[in-house]
Amino acid sequence: MRVTASALGIDPAAVAERGRQAGRALGDDPAVAVEALMTQALRDLQAVDDPLIEVIGGLGIRLHTYLPTRVFELAVHGLDIARAVDIPLALPPEVLTEAAALATRVAVTTGQGEAVLLALTGRAGLPPSFSVV
Repeated sequence: MRVTASALGIDPAAVAERGRQAGRALGDDPAVAVEALMTQALRDLQAVDDPLIEVIGGLGIRLHTYLPTRVFELAVHGLDIARAVDIPLALPPEVLTEAAALATRVAVTTGQGEAVLLALTGRAGLPPSFSVV
């Protein structure tokens, strides 16, 4: 099952505004702010087991299932930002492995697994505007 923002009644403009607010909240030195947030997040993760958390749309998801989606988002958006401002970004191999594995699982779940496998093995290209998100 594929759940879209519109199916959940989520306003894309509101999501974009939350993103802008989050960016402003990082202050004058975003790198330092992100480092502090990461340190706190890792500390928080060590203090919990596998709680059911609420995500956008009021859906519930276990932490162990949710975390890979956040790794994926950070990897993809990190690459987007680096490309937009023309700076190099080398994601850690563990991040690439996790993000690529999730993208592949989504492709399989949505019936696009064969297309992805053929593309990854050089047997076919992906159609223009192909996406698993």
